[in-house]
Amino acid sequence: MAGRPRGTGEDRKRDFLLTAGVILGSLIVLNLPPGSKRSARLFLRETVLSPLLGINGAITRMRERALDFDVLRAQMDSVTGLVAAARTLAEENRRLREALALKERERHRVRAVTVIRTGTPGAESVFLLDAGSEDGVRAFNAVATEAGLLGQVQEVFSGRAVAFDWSHRDFRASAMTPDGRAHGLVEAVRGGFREQDRLILRGTAYLSDLSPGEELVTSGRGGTFPRGIRIGWITGPAETSAGWSRSYHVDPAVYPGAATHALVYLSRVAEPATVEPDSAASGGQTDPR
Repeated sequence: MAGRPRGTGEDRKRDFLLTAGVILGSLIVLNLPPGSKRSARLFLRETVLSPLLGINGAITRMRERALDFDVLRAQMDSVTGLVAAARTLAEENRRLREALALKERERHRVRAVTVIRTGTPGAESVFLLDAGSEDGVRAFNAVATEAGLLGQVQEVFSGRAVAFDWSHRDFRASAMTPDGRAHGLVEAVRGGFREQDRLILRGTAYLSDLSPGEELVTSGRGGTFPRGIRIGWITGPAETSAGWSRSYHVDPAVYPGAATHALVYLSRVAEPATVEPDSAASGGQTDPR
């Protein structure tokens, strides 16, 4: 009984020193230059947080594998139908380009990745990918799901990469309607709660009157995002800038919290300029691009 008060005091002193040390360390880290902050984040990910990130990634992969088999089978059947329909279209497109003397289009290689959320406060717009520099992933690569554009790669390391989704304050994407009638820049607008975050299309021509429900896709300008990735749909007008331009609210095609796997668009590769004679004679059984 006599020793308990002394032990309690020592415990309180130890807790106080630990708390003070954590606060002091936090203040030091907050005032470091950007380069040092990046090095500190990398050190923490590779040491203290490495086991936790590994467990988080394993849980995410297990959740993904636990999806209903019937849903996956239905998705695969739909994709098979689209691929079969695209074969004839790809051959017709190739013949038309040859007739018009147009050069072959470029396409992007893609890498399937798992989306891992860290769940830490302040990192709601950031996620990790289980692929890195050795897989061909580079900074500024586009990240998309089957529904549309998710975000962009920010930093790349060995075996993993850090990316942010469209709700990040630095997200920008050049957008257009599928028919090319209207162009603009899409960016995120923060809401009072994260569930209220949404996109806004700015800089469209004043005479480009867009109706609710019209689709928006990436235009390919700037070279960051490939052309044709779905961004979302117009929900209504946002503002008008002195008769020069219009802005519109956009309903995103992908809600970041629901994404568990995605595709990273890697380097561009040119399409083959020729088709084997046997393939052309068999009714366009070529690899669709």
